[in-house]
Amino acid sequence: MSRSFLISAGVHALVILWLLIGNVFRPDPPEMQVSSVSMISEAEFAAMTQPSTGADPQPEAETEAPPAPEPEPAPEPAPQPEPQPEPEPQPEPTPEPEPAPAPEPTPQPAPEPTPEPEPVPAPPAPEPLPEVLAPDIAPRPVPRPADRVAPEAVPEPSPEATIAEETQQAAEQEAESPEIAEEQQEETAPEEATTEIVTEADEDPARAPDASVRPRTRPANVASRPEPEPEPAEEPAPTQSASNDTPAPEPEPEPAPAPQDNATDDAVADAIAEALAGGGGGAPAQEGPSGPPLTSGEREGFRIAVQRCWVVDVGSEAANTTVTVGMEMQPNGQVVSSSIRMLGSQGGSASAAEIAFQAARRAILRCQDGGYDLPQDKYQQWKQVEMTFNPSQMR
Repeated sequence: MSRSFLISAGVHALVILWLLIGNVFRPDPPEMQVSSVSMISEAEFAAMTQPSTGADPQPEAETEAPPAPEPEPAPEPAPQPEPQPEPEPQPEPTPEPEPAPAPEPTPQPAPEPTPEPEPVPAPPAPEPLPEVLAPDIAPRPVPRPADRVAPEAVPEPSPEATIAEETQQAAEQEAESPEIAEEQQEETAPEEATTEIVTEADEDPARAPDASVRPRTRPANVASRPEPEPEPAEEPAPTQSASNDTPAPEPEPEPAPAPQDNATDDAVADAIAEALAGGGGGAPAQEGPSGPPLTSGEREGFRIAVQRCWVVDVGSEAANTTVTVGMEMQPNGQVVSSSIRMLGSQGGSASAAEIAFQAARRAILRCQDGGYDLPQDKYQQWKQVEMTFNPSQMR
């Protein structure tokens, strides 16, 4: 056997022996000492603790004993101590006499009250002016209706001017040489014209204010000012003529304006026909889309659907290029891929515009997912779509 095994066996044997015979050598517990007590009341305790006097006889204990011996003579009572004399009270200090009160000052006569100024009647408060509500939307400037249409707008000529094709200034009349009667050049101006054809629908209807301003009342206490006397008009001094024999030339009567010929009516008719034809050289105007227009929410939803798949390369030149893309839509909301075309570009070179167009084309085709969510009853409104892809609005 190994040494460690023997040591372990010996230790275990000692522990087992201690558990078996360990209680034999334990000492006995000490015995408890008990003392008897008696209960007494508070009065009995006070009588026991009170000091006994010589005059009071001591109570005899009631015990069964043999006949008591002869009583011993009572001891003489101890002399009571003489009471100490009470100390004499000390005299209280005399209070100091109070100082005599100061004499009251003689009352001065009250000053006479100043007469109150007469109240000046205040002018009546001005009445508050009613608020005039201005229209929230500023009216769009409408050109003034005129009988003649021209590339440039011409203001209304003065009533003294004669209508002509060219504009001329009136010659100033020389006052110093009245002898020479020259023919005065009359002022001419072109006929009033406008750049647009004004119809009755374009004319702004007359607007009346919602509330009129009440005139302010004049204060009653304001004295009317005397009107100044009119001064006598000075008589004009007679002008000296260069020759007394020569009479002053009479002004020639202004010629009446010539009646307008049919050229103006023909020009107006041609302008109306050109506006209706849309500038196409007499071609019939294309009919616009019919049906109710798309709401802002429907247009915004279509734009967000395309923007989800639009990827812009920030580091390239195409990030600064804006392209406008046109396309044709099918009634089911899908895009005709062959109809996607670039209508125009702004910023960047031609290669950058082509890269931006290809990114926009991929976004349109990738995000349709079986067709964009557009109202079927408004197909004529979104059959042809133009979208502008501006990368600066995505930053």
